[in-house]
Amino acid sequence: MNPPDEELFALASDDAGEESAAGAKEPGAGPGPEPAPKAGLKKRVIPDPPEIDQAKGRQTLAFLIVLALAACVAMAAVGTFNTLADPYGTIGMRLLPSATTTDRTVKADLIAALRRPPQLIVLGSSRSMTYEPAYLKRKTGLRTFNAGLNGIGGTADSWAIVNFIHERFPSSRPAYFWLVDVESFVPFSVQGRTAAEPRLARYIDETSASRSVSSVLTKVYRDRATVFSWTTAGESWRVLTQRKQAAQTTSSYRKRFRPDGTYIPRGKTATVFKKYFLPSVQRYRDLYTNAYHGLDPRAKAYFERTLAFVNIHGATPLIVLTPINPKTLKVIGPLGWYTRHRQVVDYLTSLQADHRFVFIDLTAIATFNGDPEQFTDGVHMSTVNTRRAIDYVLRKTGGIPK
Repeated sequence: MNPPDEELFALASDDAGEESAAGAKEPGAGPGPEPAPKAGLKKRVIPDPPEIDQAKGRQTLAFLIVLALAACVAMAAVGTFNTLADPYGTIGMRLLPSATTTDRTVKADLIAALRRPPQLIVLGSSRSMTYEPAYLKRKTGLRTFNAGLNGIGGTADSWAIVNFIHERFPSSRPAYFWLVDVESFVPFSVQGRTAAEPRLARYIDETSASRSVSSVLTKVYRDRATVFSWTTAGESWRVLTQRKQAAQTTSSYRKRFRPDGTYIPRGKTATVFKKYFLPSVQRYRDLYTNAYHGLDPRAKAYFERTLAFVNIHGATPLIVLTPINPKTLKVIGPLGWYTRHRQVVDYLTSLQADHRFVFIDLTAIATFNGDPEQFTDGVHMSTVNTRRAIDYVLRKTGGIPK
């Protein structure tokens, strides 16, 4: 669209106020040149756009198509390579060593190595993994094992680990200290690392644990950001070419766990918090923005199966809704956390009509005099806070329910 006429002219300061006589008609004179515009204005010439060479245009289009096809082929190759190598164990291919050791295998090995059955079992996500069995034993007198498994969600993981412990010690009747997150009921998917550990995978849905084409494709789509990443491709190449070193990395990761299942903290709390806080908050911001818009039915189903299982075997679990860093809450609260929290509390309360358990909500750290500085990121607490949480819960309940 051409600009308005008034934009085609501009006042030239050096011509301002001058009267031009050029081209003025004398009586009887013939036609002269085109009259100039009013004094003080210069005409700005707008050039015509350059003509497009049709041949070059077709060449450019062909180049872009070839480039797009090459990019698709490259990404397909990267995705296939990462799927087969599965360096993080999320797909469950098990063709090569994992670049990161799964805590599922570590916990299963530790349970298999136990000489006596635990009298108290800690369940939950990674937030539960620093709750010390030694401290719980000191407070309760019960021999304790921490069976917490890393990962957002994970109600199926709790189901699997409880069944595995029962199979290992079928005559035992342990109590349960069950740490549940508001995020335990995210849209359901079995953790790939659980599906990759045969001793746990057999307890979960076959479709989730299998390596069928449809199951693998589902997991690839779910973790597409990781599967089609060049960073992941670098890790895939590393586990392919340096299998021995990958195994050594596995061994060093195992050293992060004590025989009672506790995960040893990564370092000084303040230093770790500075490194991990912002990434963890971003993770939960994305979760509430893009995925967690209601309690997932399958996640609830696995939770209720586990609750019924422990009830049948004589336990009244102590269920604790896990604390969250106040700084994290300021970010994710308005994104849906407040609504999900209310839904989770209402859901757990509704289950008390048909199941036996004691429920305490510790999401607000002020409840147990928690220290906002004693977090290693946006949701994981240091042992200073976990001990305070344990002390409060045991005072509130009078001890582990029988």
